[in-house]
Amino acid sequence: MTLFLQLFVAAVIVSCLYALVAVGFTMYVGVINLANFSHGDACVMGAFILMPLFILVSSLGWLGTAGALVIVLLFLVVSALTGLWGVVIYRILVRPLLNSPRLILLLATVAAGQVIREVVRVVYPNGSNPQVFPKILPQGGLELGELSIGYDAIAIFVITIAVILGLNFIIRRTRMGMAMRAVSQNADVSQMMGVNMDWTVTIVFVIGSALAGLAGLLNGSYYGITKFSIGSGLGIKGFSAAVIGGLGDFYGAIIGGFLLGFIEVFSAAYIPDGSQYQDVFSFLAVILFLLFRPSGILGEKIYEKV
Repeated sequence: MTLFLQLFVAAVIVSCLYALVAVGFTMYVGVINLANFSHGDACVMGAFILMPLFILVSSLGWLGTAGALVIVLLFLVVSALTGLWGVVIYRILVRPLLNSPRLILLLATVAAGQVIREVVRVVYPNGSNPQVFPKILPQGGLELGELSIGYDAIAIFVITIAVILGLNFIIRRTRMGMAMRAVSQNADVSQMMGVNMDWTVTIVFVIGSALAGLAGLLNGSYYGITKFSIGSGLGIKGFSAAVIGGLGDFYGAIIGGFLLGFIEVFSAAYIPDGSQYQDVFSFLAVILFLLFRPSGILGEKIYEKV
């Protein structure tokens, strides 16, 4: 039972990371029907932006006087900068190609992601090697009998829940969220009703990239190490989670992220040599959903008249 509970905690943390990335993917697909495959590489930017900033504030001695506040500010600054990168991707790459075939736009985002990875690898000192990531989350943990729950795990869970609730409020209760939902339903009609589509899609890219950047720095802080190529893994898993939950469905992305995280962790633990095949089981689950439930868990079936 202790092993099960320990695995459950680990699965929740992995699921939180996947869910943050998946929500960004589902926003792109839901609003402009685009699978932005440079999205995962915003995780790389988040991680590699934070490390020099952390070194800077440490050298200035700010962590000793108001450490918690400085860490919160670092999270906000990194999220803002990765959100700004989303604006750059949209304005320079996506917007000029919006009327092009989706395959061309998809390939363009794949190329953009590759550019991010290679720039980080070449520009960052020893960028090809794994980087030790600073422990920015609380250390130590709770001991509940034989069960140990780290404060960093609790922090990741709380941050993820707070972000999801905040984003849900924006989507459901604000004018911007209403504009996103309107563009998602019918872009042409929403523009006729006065919705500024360009501004709305820009905000979608800001939010999506900020979520990916946050997932990247949380991933680095939890595991204590990061690499220029983490965006590939997190991006693919996040997109897979969005597919499982139902592309374009906000809650489906969250459910898909948690389902994929639990499959990955428990298959690695309970299946012989499962750690070597955990990705196999994860993507096998994706294949099964594509075969038997292609619309995802919460996706709606679309009927076409012949």
